[in-house]
Amino acid sequence: MKDTVILKGELMEEKLRQYFLDNGYYVARGVKYKYDDLDITDIDLFLYSKVSSLSRERINVDIKNKKSPKAFERIIWTKGLQNLLLFDSCVVATSEKRDSIRQYGKKHNVLILDGEFLQRLNYKVENRIPEDVFLKDLSQIKSLNVFKNQTWNNLYEDSKSRLLNELDFSGFNKSLITVKYFIEKCFNPQKREQATRTLYATLSHSLIILDYVLRDIMFLEINLRKETLSDGLKFGNLGREGVNRTIDMAIKITNSKIPANVIKQSIDTNQTDILVDFFSKSDISKNIFKIAVDLENKALSKTYITPDLLDSPIRSLMYLFLDFFSINRKSFYDLYNQKIIDN
Repeated sequence: MKDTVILKGELMEEKLRQYFLDNGYYVARGVKYKYDDLDITDIDLFLYSKVSSLSRERINVDIKNKKSPKAFERIIWTKGLQNLLLFDSCVVATSEKRDSIRQYGKKHNVLILDGEFLQRLNYKVENRIPEDVFLKDLSQIKSLNVFKNQTWNNLYEDSKSRLLNELDFSGFNKSLITVKYFIEKCFNPQKREQATRTLYATLSHSLIILDYVLRDIMFLEINLRKETLSDGLKFGNLGREGVNRTIDMAIKITNSKIPANVIKQSIDTNQTDILVDFFSKSDISKNIFKIAVDLENKALSKTYITPDLLDSPIRSLMYLFLDFFSINRKSFYDLYNQKIIDN
C-alpha cells in the first residue's frame, strides 16, 4: 500500500480512532448508514465495547475539525442519529472551545471533546494505513462475478455498514458470504495482500456482529444455546418457525408441486454444526471481542502480517472458517509459504 498525504480532517479522525483504540474500543471509521441500499449519511467513528459479559456499548462519534464547526448543529444532529440507531451514547469532537458548547452537550447527554482536548492529542498514526489510503487501493479492484462488478471498497464499506443496524443473525449470515469471497481471493497472487487485509477486516466485522448476538444467549443452558445458535445461523432473524410459515405461504401462492417438508428439510440440513459447536463454548465467546480488535488492527497495519504469522487464537478461528467453507487448510496456508515473489 502506497503512502499518500491525508487531509487535516482525515488526520484528526485517524488520531481519534487511535485514541479510542487505546482506550479499549473496537473502532470503525467512516461507516455509511444505509437504508434500502441508499447511502443516507456517514458516521465518522463507530465505537463498540464489551462492558461486561452481559452488556455492550455502541457509540457514534461526529468529528469537525474546521474553522466553523457549527458545534450546536453537530450536537443536535449527532444526538438524533444516536436515538435513531438506538445507540447507548454519542460524542461530538469539535475544534470549538467555548464553555457554552460543553454545557449544551452536557444538558443533552452528549460528550464534547473540544478544541482544548483535540490540541492535546499527540497520538501517532504512522503504524496504521489511513482509511482513505486503504479505500483508494481497494477501489482499483472489481468483483466480476459474485458481487455484480462491485469494487472491493464497496464490499468493505457494506461490511462496515452492517455494524450500525444489522447486529443480528441475518447480518452475520450476510457477512459470511463476504468472508468466504475474500478467503477465495487470497489464492490470487496479484491481489493476495489486499485480499488478506480485507479478509481480516470483514472477518472482524463478522465477529463484532456475533459478539453482540451472543450476549443474549450465552447464559442459556448449553443445549438451548446450541439450538438458538443453530436456528439463527440456518434461518436468520425469522427463526425456524418464521421461515416455515414463509415457505408454507409461498407454496400456497405459487401452487408449487414440491412438498413443503422437502424445502424445509433442505434448509435444515445446512452445515452449520461446526460453527454452533465452536461458538457455543463459553471460553470461545469470551475472546471474540478481543480477536475482532486484533484482526482490525492487523488489517490496517503498515506491517503486512500473513495468516501463518497470526496469534494462535486467531489461527484457530481461521481454521474454523476454512473448514466451514470446505477450503483445505494446507492449500490456504501454503500460499503464504511460497518462495515466489508475487508481481
